[in-house]
Amino acid sequence: MQDLKKLLKLLLENDIDFVLIGGFAAVVHGSTLVTQDLDICSSMSVENIEKLRSILKDYNPVHRMNRAANLSFTDHPESLEGINNIYLDTDLGILDILSATEPAGDFQTIKKNSIQIEIYGHICNVISIDDLIKVKSSMNRAKDIQAVQELVQIQALNKR
Repeated sequence: MQDLKKLLKLLLENDIDFVLIGGFAAVVHGSTLVTQDLDICSSMSVENIEKLRSILKDYNPVHRMNRAANLSFTDHPESLEGINNIYLDTDLGILDILSATEPAGDFQTIKKNSIQIEIYGHICNVISIDDLIKVKSSMNRAKDIQAVQELVQIQALNKR
């Protein structure tokens, strides 16, 4: 059963170093769109990934880009060297972990530009609306075009 709120809360409670991006971030900024996954831009440090493995182990994290192999995130990849993105299916829902998202930049740049909100009793870094508009504008999917239209309107209202 999908529970993206619980998945986000788990990340926050365990001090994972990340910035919320994607559809969930659009909702935080005021979008009415519905999202089916949780997208984060994260530090790909060994410490951060090992923390992720530890907190997700009870939720059967499996790499979703090679479903046939059924590789558990708790064991694979053995070496984290050169890993940029991790795409997981978990019992709580889909979690996409990116080290960068163009054209906004790498994790450190996105984090520097992020806003902080309190959610579930924790401080959460959320991609800035400017960066989110840039990222969504660079994608050529109907849902992203719709998100950009909403986010631009929200941005205009916030500048008043």
